[in-house]
Amino acid sequence: MVRVVGRPIRPGADLLLNDDEKPAYIRLHDIGRERRPQPLQEFLNDVGGLMLSADAPAVASFVAGKVLQRLLKTGKVRPEGGPLPGVPEGLNDAVSHLAKSGRKYEAIADQFNNLAGRLLWRRGRTGPFASLNFGNTHSHAVVVGPGGMEERADLRVGVIYMDRYTRFPDHVQTQPRAFILLSPGEICLGDSQWFSAATGTVFANDAGQSFAIRCTAQPLLAVWCQVEPG
Repeated sequence: MVRVVGRPIRPGADLLLNDDEKPAYIRLHDIGRERRPQPLQEFLNDVGGLMLSADAPAVASFVAGKVLQRLLKTGKVRPEGGPLPGVPEGLNDAVSHLAKSGRKYEAIADQFNNLAGRLLWRRGRTGPFASLNFGNTHSHAVVVGPGGMEERADLRVGVIYMDRYTRFPDHVQTQPRAFILLSPGEICLGDSQWFSAATGTVFANDAGQSFAIRCTAQPLLAVWCQVEPG
């Protein structure tokens, strides 16, 4: 499909970043000094392994590798408690599809089931070319990073969820970012054409480049990561 041309995208309008305030500095510790919950550690290991596989694009593996290197130290892990409000209603469908996508995804689906209720899910801001009712069909959360299950200011590992037939607004990303799809989706990077991508597809989007993603008959679930500036 041909990318639709419309109103320009505001520079710096990175719609995956909507922090309420600048994150506080958190002293990092070697693993063991601050215990990272096992489902979180296994999720980071397994998703990171896929991002560093031989089939992954070099740029995506470079970004993910820097993130994984920093994850050798832990931030401040939020104490365990009851489930947080706001978990997307259709998330279970996306995770169920993931579990049926092959043996290597079964463990990731199980790990994510253990994490989803402990994440602070936010409604996304709308923007150019977003699908109708976007505010009610999209949520994202930070797993590790500012406001995440593990609080720290030097990196982010986040997740995106979208209901069926949802298009994320076109926007410009402020930092180099690596992604892995945990469901099928369609992607447009910069001035490229839209392309269909299967579960497990790894890709990267460079700083200052526009980004668009959408899904059709299946809900979308994706993980992304980046090193924070400074």
